[in-house]
Amino acid sequence: MSNNKKFVLVLWDFTEASNNALLHAIQLAKVAGNELLLLNVIPSDSLFKNKELIEQKVDDALSRLNAISKDIEKNHDVNPYIIVREGSISKIVKDVTVENRVNLILAGTNVTWNKKPIESIELLMRSLKNVSIPFIVTNFSPAHSHYIEIVVPLDYDKKYKETLHWMIYLSKLYKCNINLIKPYLTDEGKKKNMANNIFFTKKMLDANNIVYGIKTAKKKNSFNDEIFKFANDIEADLILIMADKYKKYVEHDVEGADRVPIMCVNPRTRKFQSFG
Repeated sequence: MSNNKKFVLVLWDFTEASNNALLHAIQLAKVAGNELLLLNVIPSDSLFKNKELIEQKVDDALSRLNAISKDIEKNHDVNPYIIVREGSISKIVKDVTVENRVNLILAGTNVTWNKKPIESIELLMRSLKNVSIPFIVTNFSPAHSHYIEIVVPLDYDKKYKETLHWMIYLSKLYKCNINLIKPYLTDEGKKKNMANNIFFTKKMLDANNIVYGIKTAKKKNSFNDEIFKFANDIEADLILIMADKYKKYVEHDVEGADRVPIMCVNPRTRKFQSFG
């Protein structure tokens, strides 16, 4: 692969969820001028280090991915690169993202890595802990032909400001709206920190001429429920959060939590770069 190419990576496990993630990836790759890369990982712990079985599994996966790649080119006018590797899933994901200048990762919420769904997403987070690459998890195909509405939960945590770079970038890329939602707070310290974050957010969005609105969650409801109810009510294309907030917002049984794609942002280890 050319060192000049940038990639949107899809973690592929031959399920409907990974195909839906692919549809989002195609949208994003086209609008940002990126190439598409499909990665299938064969966990070594399931093969008992049988060399012949491993080689057969890799060959079979490559054959299936080549057929899928041809279908993608035919139906979407995109010719994806494909990679199949066997070994430690977390190491492979990290290595592939670095080796191939991956700028964004997409996965089905129920991506199967011989793990439960929530454990799989946590594994993805650990893989990218020291790599400042955002990832999107989704179970459904895109709601629209391009992103129109993005929901961002406001937080009193200072790290929340990392999401602001992506608010600005995605808004400019798609000409979409930013829908901020803040929790109902009673703690004075948290309210003060929240006010500071809101002031900074409004200042940056105004400076970039971005359309946005701010909604306050209802006091009687949980913030998690309010986030996803709001997102579903406006048919949001994406919910944007910090990666370390994924469990907080999604792990619990929240109605509608699997209907809207969630973009998780990792703290930067270098100056911000878009995936364009």
